[in-house]
Amino acid sequence: MYSVRAAGGRAKATPQVPPKSQAGATYGPSAEPQAGGYFFADLAYRKHPLRSAARSHGGWCLKLIASKGSPRDAREFAVARHPVEAAPPGDHGTAVHDHGGQVPAPYSTTKRGAGIPPWPLIAVLAVQVLLSLRLIWSNTAFQDEALYLRAGHLEWARWLHHTPIPDFSAYFSGAPIFYPPIGALADSIGGLAAARILSLCFMLGVTSLLWATTCRLYGQRAALLAAGLFATLAGTQFLGAFATFDAMALFLLALAVWLGVRSANGQLWTRTALLVTSGVALAAADVAKYATALFTPVVLAVVALAVWRLHAGGGWLAALLTMLGTWLMLIVAAIVAGGGGYWRGVTTSTLGRPQSDIPVRTVLQSSYIWIGLILVLAFLGVVLAARGETRGKFLPVVLATAALLAPAGQALLHTTVSLQKHVVFGAWFAAIAAGYAMARMSRVDPGWGWAPVMALPIAAATLFGSMGQAASLFKVWPNAAGVVSTLRSAIRSHPGNYLAEDYDVEAYYLRAEAPWPRWSSTYYFRYQDALPGVPSYAAAINRHYFSLVILDFGDTEPVDTKITADMRDAGGYYVLGRAGRFTIWASRAATLARQSRGNHVRD
Repeated sequence: MYSVRAAGGRAKATPQVPPKSQAGATYGPSAEPQAGGYFFADLAYRKHPLRSAARSHGGWCLKLIASKGSPRDAREFAVARHPVEAAPPGDHGTAVHDHGGQVPAPYSTTKRGAGIPPWPLIAVLAVQVLLSLRLIWSNTAFQDEALYLRAGHLEWARWLHHTPIPDFSAYFSGAPIFYPPIGALADSIGGLAAARILSLCFMLGVTSLLWATTCRLYGQRAALLAAGLFATLAGTQFLGAFATFDAMALFLLALAVWLGVRSANGQLWTRTALLVTSGVALAAADVAKYATALFTPVVLAVVALAVWRLHAGGGWLAALLTMLGTWLMLIVAAIVAGGGGYWRGVTTSTLGRPQSDIPVRTVLQSSYIWIGLILVLAFLGVVLAARGETRGKFLPVVLATAALLAPAGQALLHTTVSLQKHVVFGAWFAAIAAGYAMARMSRVDPGWGWAPVMALPIAAATLFGSMGQAASLFKVWPNAAGVVSTLRSAIRSHPGNYLAEDYDVEAYYLRAEAPWPRWSSTYYFRYQDALPGVPSYAAAINRHYFSLVILDFGDTEPVDTKITADMRDAGGYYVLGRAGRFTIWASRAATLARQSRGNHVRD
């Protein structure tokens, strides 16, 4: 047992040998030391005299010394200071409470232990690196990757040389001056692979922030399980090898959550600074990818609940208003600074997306395929937390519900476009609740036997599910290596203007050979006085405006078919070559006309 005496206005506990008959003072699940000699405080701490002593001394945490062997092996751990919740977590978090609350984590939170590397996290990150690295070189650039990287290079050209560029802000689903220039820098260093590795670095940061956040909320065991669940998701593997703004936006979103949760343990000025920084990170996430704003209420709710769990009174409201005010002020400033072009991009790409015809059932089934395991475990965490006390109930509900936002939004639009990416944002939150649930279940084993048992479903889901799913995502678009190689020589012999279905890929790889104004798309085109669309294509082809036409009969197959018929009717076009799904037509008339003009100039 422990004797308690007042020292300097605080309660001080000193260890004594407890008699065998001591009731209400159990340490467990067993009375043996666990995890390197550290003790778990079990539910019986509620009936222990120290609990009333803590309340009688102004709510100060009692520091108990649990030793194994000699005093040199002693470790500190905190016992609950609040009638409902446990003591505020230390630098490494708190462990899970049987009734939805918390008890101290079975490891040191002193400075001596703060520098110890989290080896389990490093192991999880190593697995995540391997899962994503195998995808980086598996295919050429996707259309979105090529578009954003090419836009980044053009933004640098505009900043450095005042080169006119397209109005990307009018249709991008994220600020073109944010991620694209950063991705372009990586692309300049090491090509597409370097830009994809940049995304992998962001995703490693996302998993690390998940670990840190869960550690503070539910302890290290829950953090390990949450990180393992998230790192092995197919969507996580995919985003870690995909050079778009999604990984960056998710990193900033996770950073905002961690900063907000971290603020709950700080003093007034520290807490305020962390909350303001959290609001800045949240605004940056929404600017990087406009759709991230869907999770802004979730972040605010998680931070407010994290503060409420540890501080009575209106501390949670002050935290909420501080973070919300910072975020709102920055978002309004960004909209005003961006002007009409950026607002048009927000409405076109995010707020005013057209509906498709995919059944709601298909959208929901696809979502479950991507994040089913985390979703089930997250709602199990909700059920387990519901048995606890008031302040422990609501946080798992918010975390689990976040996983439903992206599927619900896309079900309303009847579309599965980018669903595999969007569900990852909600899965990050749900993984915290899922880790909590698995940690609760693992406590039936007082030793380390829980680790392989809990790792088994994660490993099975990875080997027999997510690895194949992630690999299949990189096979959705055609490999452009062949067509790019063919076009590189064809452009030299056929200078002029070029028409391609997804010309962003060709324009990205061939930006040194053909400037961006020479490329046109089969999605939208207007030629001189003709009406946009099919009439413009027909007029341009009839006048041999295009030297090369590259079609793959994919997303715009009806338009591609009409263009093929127009080339047949106009005459003078022939098949220059085929590369995979791509067919390349060349115009004899356009080439001869340009050669003739060149001869006149030389004469």
